[in-house]
Amino acid sequence: MKRAAIALAALALVGLISSSAWAQDKVTIRIGTHISIAADLIMQKKPEILKNLGKTYDIQWVRFSGGGDAAPALAAGKIDGGLATPFPFTNVLFQSHVPITIVHQLLSFGVDGYYDDTTVVRVDSGINRVADLKAKVVGVNALGSTSEQNVRIMARKAGLDPDSDLTIVEGRPPFLPQMLRDNKAQAVTLFQPFYNQAMAGGGLKPLFRTSDVYGSPTDYVFMIFASAFLKAHSQAVRDYVADYLRAVNWALDNRDEAVKIYASEYKLPLAVVNGYLLTKKDYLVRRDGKVSASLIQPALDALYANKFIAQNYDVSKYIDLSYLPK
Repeated sequence: MKRAAIALAALALVGLISSSAWAQDKVTIRIGTHISIAADLIMQKKPEILKNLGKTYDIQWVRFSGGGDAAPALAAGKIDGGLATPFPFTNVLFQSHVPITIVHQLLSFGVDGYYDDTTVVRVDSGINRVADLKAKVVGVNALGSTSEQNVRIMARKAGLDPDSDLTIVEGRPPFLPQMLRDNKAQAVTLFQPFYNQAMAGGGLKPLFRTSDVYGSPTDYVFMIFASAFLKAHSQAVRDYVADYLRAVNWALDNRDEAVKIYASEYKLPLAVVNGYLLTKKDYLVRRDGKVSASLIQPALDALYANKFIAQNYDVSKYIDLSYLPK
């Protein structure tokens, strides 16, 4: 009896140790997200479709107004991974000197006819070309973002000096269309869902799109992680990415329910969300999560040519697709 009790106690102890080790192995990943990343919302609202959440990792979501805010937060160690666009990504690499890695695609602009972030003006503004923006106020979602640099690049292409001929201001994305209607800005750069909602109100027209800036479509928004975090928690990140893609594919396969979730969460009219979300009026989100260096490089080339970054580089050296499911 004593031997049996000792054996049972030993088994129980092994179980406790194993359970404790498993609990310690579970990683909390701090993810920087944005309203336009619909799959992140699906992950939050439909955890039952995810296979690894709560087992090998947990998530702490942190919402940002754009990559211009998320990337510096990663450099400061406040998040482990998050959305990025070319300019903030470059700043983290070469100014903050924090090793970071692109892991998967989030949103592509203008690819295969999908939505392309658009700078719009009022129909009655008299602004018909970029050169007409001289002495005007232009609103963007975040100063220091690639969106701001896009405005500056287009201004230079039109023969304007963005420092002396434009006033570029920051506005929260939901309020940018109203800033335009109230004439507090004469042009604003909009992303979805705010573009569709603004255009549904009438009286606005496109001035230029992101693809006009770079001369081609782009894999404009991508997921980055601190390289040190990847090294320390590679399996947890793989499990997270696999669940992210489950959310992507669930949303694409269950669009009606995804539209309702999105409209409810962000308090948007169902008709507005239904008019674009997960269609070609939305950004391209790839089912496999693959990101293409050839669709990021044009943005870097343009940023370098316009002296917004001090050095150009081959972005393919900073992409690691091994975290995608096999």
